[in-house]
Amino acid sequence: MKYIKKEGSNKHLIITLHGTGGNASSLFQIADIFDPMASKVGFQGEVNENGMSRYFARYPGGGFDLESLKRATHDLHNSIIKFVADYGYENHMITILGYSNGANIAKNLLKEFKDVKINNILMFHPSLITPEIKYKQQKDLNVFITSGKNDPYISELEFKGMVDDLRSVGINVVTYTHDQGHQLIQKELDNAKVFLSKLKGA
Repeated sequence: MKYIKKEGSNKHLIITLHGTGGNASSLFQIADIFDPMASKVGFQGEVNENGMSRYFARYPGGGFDLESLKRATHDLHNSIIKFVADYGYENHMITILGYSNGANIAKNLLKEFKDVKINNILMFHPSLITPEIKYKQQKDLNVFITSGKNDPYISELEFKGMVDDLRSVGINVVTYTHDQGHQLIQKELDNAKVFLSKLKGA
């Protein structure tokens, strides 16, 4: 999987996963808000949907191509492991920052792999895709997850169920919801920064 890398000066690596229509560096500005000294790497989605980049395909009717999701998740997992090894980030705190489509593939890592080699995941506005597939047990993983009460892609009840399922496999989960829709707002970024700052301090 192709990527763009930005070297930092501390022991923190932030992996960014863009939303539909984004690119490998789309979330670098947000990552800089969370930790300007961290190294950043953005992985580029390889599916083209009407000129917009995504990590996995959708059918014309809007349904998700689950085989595409599985392939992309394994490709991302292998790409992360190779990148960390190639550049010597094994002793860094590793955080994934994913929005929308990027949050969905980050979430699916936890269904495909047990004890992922990630410390923290920031999931901004994931959708419900495969609720029937359980998450695998995760050790020492921190997740910050957000949703909008008027998000057309997920209901409040579905979001609550997602959070409960994440917690059921030993994940430390902190949530933030707002009254708007699928968009990012400043307050959720502020809360994510506080969440991450506490973990860095620890």
